[in-house]
Amino acid sequence: MNDDNDDVIQPDAVSGPSSGSETDGKFGPEDLAETAVGLVLGLLRRANALAGGVLIFAVVACVGGYLLGIAALSGGVRSFWIIVGGILAVWAIGSVLISMWRLHAVRKGSDLLVDEVLSFLSRDSESERTIIDTVEFTQGSDDDGIVTVTRQFSGLRAAVKNHTADFAQLSMAMSSITTFPGVMALATLIGLGFAGLSLIFGLILIF
Repeated sequence: MNDDNDDVIQPDAVSGPSSGSETDGKFGPEDLAETAVGLVLGLLRRANALAGGVLIFAVVACVGGYLLGIAALSGGVRSFWIIVGGILAVWAIGSVLISMWRLHAVRKGSDLLVDEVLSFLSRDSESERTIIDTVEFTQGSDDDGIVTVTRQFSGLRAAVKNHTADFAQLSMAMSSITTFPGVMALATLIGLGFAGLSLIFGLILIF
């Protein structure tokens, strides 16, 4: 780790598991890497819980609305709904499932993720500073929303974007985290659309 004060992370700035040695009261690269990965895994647990709720809502709203639409509509409109409604329902539900699968893949590869963060740290002082900034910004954000927390990883994602071959697991982790809010928001929006259409379809069936 560099001796430059700008690139040194102090114990009172970052706290986390210690697997490596500490010299002069400073955290070593191993400690920093494990702390960073620990924060990522903590965020993944929060994201997975949110995704589970969004998945249940999407399944109920989309499947229910889709079936009501098939029952309420007729002719060409019904055929249009079968195609378009089906595509939207599959997209909303499928995107959440894919996001959950990607989060699970990142958690399974946590050991490799630590190794890649260590390798990324050793590239240069700028890479080290990126990790330090990400850790500092993310720590103590347990009460912040998922969107706010995931934004803290945008700089790290940009830093590894052009080095996916060298940091495949890290790149996948950053991609999964930073795209998660958008996927959840769009799936929720589609679910709300289906819920609104369900009311209309229900009125058509009643009257």
